[in-house]
Amino acid sequence: MLGEYEVAERPVVGRVVLAPTVERSLAALGAAARRAPWPILLITVAAAVLRFVELSGVSANLFYDAAVRSMAMSWHNFFFGAFDPGATLSVDKPPLDLWLQVASVKLLGFTPFALKLPEALGGTLTVPLLYDAVRRAVGRPAALASAAALAVVPESVLTSRSDTMDSVMMLLAVSALWLVIRGALSGRRRPLVLAGVALGLAFNVKLLEALVPLPAFVALYALAAELPWRRKLENLLLALAAMWAVALSWAVAVTLAPGRHPWAVGSTDGSVWNAMFVFNGFGRVSNSASTKPGGPGPFRLLVSTGWHYDLLLGCVLVAALAIGLSGVLVRLADPHAGGRRIARAFAVALAVWIAFALVVFDLMATVHVRYLEILAPALAAALGYGATALAGLHDWSAAPPWRRARPPSLAAIVIALGCTSAYAFGFRPPRVAWGAAALILAALGAALLVRAGGRVAYPARWLTAGLIVACALTFPVHETLALVRSKANDSLGLGTTSAANVAALSAYLEPRTAGTRYELAVDEPEELAPLIIRDHRAILPLTSFGVQILTVRTLLRDVGSGLVRYALVSDYRCSAHPANFAACTAPAQWIRANGIDVTRQAGLTGRLRLFLLSPARAG
Repeated sequence: MLGEYEVAERPVVGRVVLAPTVERSLAALGAAARRAPWPILLITVAAAVLRFVELSGVSANLFYDAAVRSMAMSWHNFFFGAFDPGATLSVDKPPLDLWLQVASVKLLGFTPFALKLPEALGGTLTVPLLYDAVRRAVGRPAALASAAALAVVPESVLTSRSDTMDSVMMLLAVSALWLVIRGALSGRRRPLVLAGVALGLAFNVKLLEALVPLPAFVALYALAAELPWRRKLENLLLALAAMWAVALSWAVAVTLAPGRHPWAVGSTDGSVWNAMFVFNGFGRVSNSASTKPGGPGPFRLLVSTGWHYDLLLGCVLVAALAIGLSGVLVRLADPHAGGRRIARAFAVALAVWIAFALVVFDLMATVHVRYLEILAPALAAALGYGATALAGLHDWSAAPPWRRARPPSLAAIVIALGCTSAYAFGFRPPRVAWGAAALILAALGAALLVRAGGRVAYPARWLTAGLIVACALTFPVHETLALVRSKANDSLGLGTTSAANVAALSAYLEPRTAGTRYELAVDEPEELAPLIIRDHRAILPLTSFGVQILTVRTLLRDVGSGLVRYALVSDYRCSAHPANFAACTAPAQWIRANGIDVTRQAGLTGRLRLFLLSPARAG
C-alpha cells in the first residue's frame, strides 16, 4: 500500500491501480451524480439565464430607484423608506424589498444590475422552490412540469427583470406554500407558523397583493393535515397571528418612532396606515365595471390592451385552466389513479388560489402587469398537475405496485391542447400556433405508444407529459424570448421628468443653490425621481399625488430663511390660465403669483416652469 494508490503484484510500466477505498468513493460519487436532480438544475439554470441576460440594459423604475438612492444615505432614511434625501416623503409601501436593493447597491455600487439583482434572484429561486413544493404534494413529474412553466412565464420573466418588488414577494409566498405543505405532511405546528411568518414578510413587500393565496393555503392545510379539527384550527389561528404580527411590525414601529415622520406617498393624511390599506388597498377596487378592453371585468386578462395581459399571462392562464381542469377530470374518472390526501388537497388549493386571484384582479380599477406575479406560481402548478394527470403520471408511491393508471385519454388531450392552441392562433406570428398544433399530434402519438403497452409504456407517459407541456408553453416561450431580446420592463406607471430637463435643472441649480437645504421646492415630487438619483439632494415637496402636504406659511418661512430658492411647478395640473390657476394648491398659487419665471434661462422644455423665489416677497 502506497498512500492512496497501490501497485499491482505484477507491475506494469505506467499503470497504477486505485485502492479499493478510492474506487468505492468514486463509485459513490457516480451514484450520487446519477441521483442528482439534473432536470430541475437545468430548468433553474434556464430560468436564471432568462432573468439575468442583458439585465443591466433593462430600463429602470425611477421612482423606486430614487428611494434606494435616498435610503442609502442614512439609517433614518433606510428605516422609514424615504423617497427623497431629506425624508420629507416615504414610499407608499413597507421598505423590505428596498432594503434588499440598498444592500445590493452598497455591495456592488449604484448600477442598473445591482438595483435589479434582488428581483432577478427572487424570480430564479422561486422556480426550484415551487418544484420542491409540488414534488412533496403531487410527485416529481408534476413538479418538473410546474417548474418548467414558471421558468418561462412571460409575465414572471418580465417582472423579475425589473426593479420593482413583486418577484421577491412571489418568492416569499411560494416559501409559505412550501411550509404549509411540510406542516400538513408532518403534522407539526412549527412549519405552519413559519408559513405565517413568510406570508407576513411578503405583506411587507407588496401589502394585500401578497395575501391573495391565503385562502388557498388555509384550504390546503385544512384538507391535507391528518389531525383533529380542533388541533388544525388552533394551528391555523397561531399561524394567522404570526402572519399579522410580522405583517404589521414595520408599520407599528414607524408609528411609535419618535421625531418627524415622512409623509407616506399616496396617503391622504400622511400615515403609513392610509397608504397601506387605502391607497394600496381597498381604494384600488373599482365600484363599476368598465366597457373598455382591459378594464374591470371577468375577461380582462384575456384581451389585448396597453398592458398586454393576453401576451404576458393570458396564454398561460388559458393553458392552465384547460389542461388543469382536464387533468382533474381524468384523475377523478380513473379508479387506479390513487393519490394521497395531500395531492387532492393541493388540487383544491390551486383552484381556490386561481379563482380568488381572478376575482380580485377583476375588481381592481387598474392592474399593472407586475401585480399578476402572485398568480404565476398557481398557474404553473396547475399546468404541471394537469399535464401529468393527462399522461397518467400519477404519484404511485402511495399505491400498491400492481396498480397502474389508465392509458392517456386521447379525447381529453385533444380538447385541452385544442383550447390552448386555439387561443394562441389569435396572436402573431401564426407559425407559433401552427407549431403548437404540431405538438398536439406528437402528444397524441406518444399517447398511442402508451396504449401499445410493453416496456415503452412508462417512458411514453413521460414523453406524453413533456409534449403536453411543450405545446402549452410554445407561445409563452416565444413571447418571453422576445421580451428578453427587446430588454422590456414592467415599469409602466408614474411619469418622470425627461433626461434633458433633468440635466438642465441640475446644471442650472447646482451653482445657484449652494448652501441651501433644499435643491428646490416642487409641486409634483414623484416626477423628480431622476433628479434625486442624479444629485441626491433634498427637495421640498408641496404635494403628493395632488394632496397638499405643505402650507403656504411653511413655504414662506423656508423661503424667507434661505432654505429654498427655486420652485418647480408643472403646467399639467397647475398652469397660469385662470381656469387652471384656481385648481392649484395654495403653495403653487403663491409661487406662480410671486416667483420670477426662469424657465427659459434654465433651458427647460415642455410643461415645467422653474421660478426663482425672493425672500423679500416671502416676508
